[in-house]
Amino acid sequence: MKNVTLRVFSLLCATAAAVVAWVLVAAVRPDFVVLAGAALAAFLSSGFLLLRVVDPGTDQTIRRRRLVWLLAGAAVYMSVAQFTVGRQPPRTLDDPVASPNVKYWTLPDGGRLAYLHTPAKGKRRDTPVVMLHGGPGIPALPVIEAKGVRPLDFLAADGFAVYYYDQRGAGFSSRVDLRREDAYSVAGHVADLEAVRAALGAERMVLVGHGWGATLAANYALAHPEHVARLVVIAPAPLWYPAFEEMVTPDARATLTEVQASTLALLEQPPFRLVIGRLTATTSRKAAHTMVEDYEVDQWWTRSLEAEGRLAQPNLVCNSDPARLLPPVLGVGYFAHSYTLADALQLPDPRPALEKLQVPVLIVRGICDYIRWEVAHEYLTTLPGAKYVAVPAGGYLLWVEQQSLLETVVGAFLRGEEVPLAFHHPRD
Repeated sequence: MKNVTLRVFSLLCATAAAVVAWVLVAAVRPDFVVLAGAALAAFLSSGFLLLRVVDPGTDQTIRRRRLVWLLAGAAVYMSVAQFTVGRQPPRTLDDPVASPNVKYWTLPDGGRLAYLHTPAKGKRRDTPVVMLHGGPGIPALPVIEAKGVRPLDFLAADGFAVYYYDQRGAGFSSRVDLRREDAYSVAGHVADLEAVRAALGAERMVLVGHGWGATLAANYALAHPEHVARLVVIAPAPLWYPAFEEMVTPDARATLTEVQASTLALLEQPPFRLVIGRLTATTSRKAAHTMVEDYEVDQWWTRSLEAEGRLAQPNLVCNSDPARLLPPVLGVGYFAHSYTLADALQLPDPRPALEKLQVPVLIVRGICDYIRWEVAHEYLTTLPGAKYVAVPAGGYLLWVEQQSLLETVVGAFLRGEEVPLAFHHPRD
């Protein structure tokens, strides 16, 4: 029995060697057939050596037994590898379909950004309003199309042309071919936004950033301060991600039963194929993205986000029944999310430079927001002349719960009027 256990352990170690070979060879030959062959060769060679250690000897019976174990192990290895890694899963999630209202900007590199436009009413102002959605990788347009609600359209009555767009990599916008092009990055999203401004022919824009969109707005203002008329940040994500290892308020998570917690953990755990793809990307992004396509990670992430929303992990609204208020999860782009956040964690601290920014800023945060209040407060203490509004009975999705109050506050700010409920924290 002991030798059987050791033989099984030897073959498991050989499987680990195959994974290592797959990842290392990907750096020089990102071809799927070559990778599979290298992994199998690593399995056979390491398995043979380990079985010789476990079952030493040279007589014919022992050699035959080692061969049987090695071949049986190879058969099991190839079957499991084909089932878990070598075969793409079926598409179980349909891509959202854009309506004829959705238009496209073509970027200098050939990429396309999908947008919706609400024209100004009456006398048109020179500064258009551009909404920057959260995530990253969680788009605006599919949700707006599904809900039939454009949260900033009230600004059209004040003469503002309003634009909503999906950032590259999510929603109706084009994806980056990660086998050939640079990965998603904060600078890339900033460059796309600058291309939007050029397409609009506007000297300056009003940027309204929600969640991660606030981080993007701040980075754009840092790179192009002359092109920003005003900033509105709603439920903002961090100015600088490394400053907040944990940005979720502890009491924003509901208590789960054991069954709920187990179900959520299972849905949040990526399939083994995606784990291998992630490991492969450490040495060859081309090989990893030849193997794993966008739709695979997107449909896994969609199911995970849907489960988190249903179980209030974290709670995005103040309402006790979040499932009733939450918008649908449509058109998410996991690679835009993961690569952008990885890049954000590597950036130098922008806060010293942002302290010199001379742009009017409004910070709006619901008191039930799942993001820690210190994150929003840092915008106030960093950006000169910023105003802060705390919205009662509002969470992260203020436009879902407190649309009328949001209209009052944001409208007053953009008209240059006194902002209701605004207050200033003393600066440190």
